[in-house]
Amino acid sequence: MLRPLLLVICTVPLFAGAQEQLQKTVGEVLRTLDSKKPLREKRNTIAKLYYDNFDLEKMAANTLKADFNKLSPHEQKQFAQKFGKFVLEFYLTKIERYNKNKVEFVGEEAKGNRVVVKTLLEYEGKMAAVNYFMAEKDGRWLVYDFEVEGVRLSSTYRNQFASLLKKGGFSELDAELDKLLAKYSQ
Repeated sequence: MLRPLLLVICTVPLFAGAQEQLQKTVGEVLRTLDSKKPLREKRNTIAKLYYDNFDLEKMAANTLKADFNKLSPHEQKQFAQKFGKFVLEFYLTKIERYNKNKVEFVGEEAKGNRVVVKTLLEYEGKMAAVNYFMAEKDGRWLVYDFEVEGVRLSSTYRNQFASLLKKGGFSELDAELDKLLAKYSQ
């Protein structure tokens, strides 16, 4: 008589490590901001951390939604690089406002094969909700979107970028990104 083979699989939740990874990265950013390094060196360190921990292609695709798939592979890559650089440069302009602001990690929530890591960030004496949307890629959790007080990065630019694509195609969108980069790059 054959007996059924019982297979017991011990699984680790898919989101295991996402919050810990983000905590480590945020800790490195805060140590950099607290350091006595020159501003240029701080910006360079934070830029490296950003590029190591954000999935720019997924961030770009998430921002454009269906319009992203209408772009050629070259345009997709170009958009991802420029949009990613714009996001970085925009937030780097804010580092002079840093004043030993507190960051609290308040939990994580699995949504399919993605995770939302919830934090509170001290800003102007109040705690603001900042959520990081992360997905696993090549064994690491990478941020592909974030939300500040209920407003997601992807949603903020989606309509504007869709309108530019409809009006003048990729060249119009690319020109707008060049303007945004010129405005925020230092």
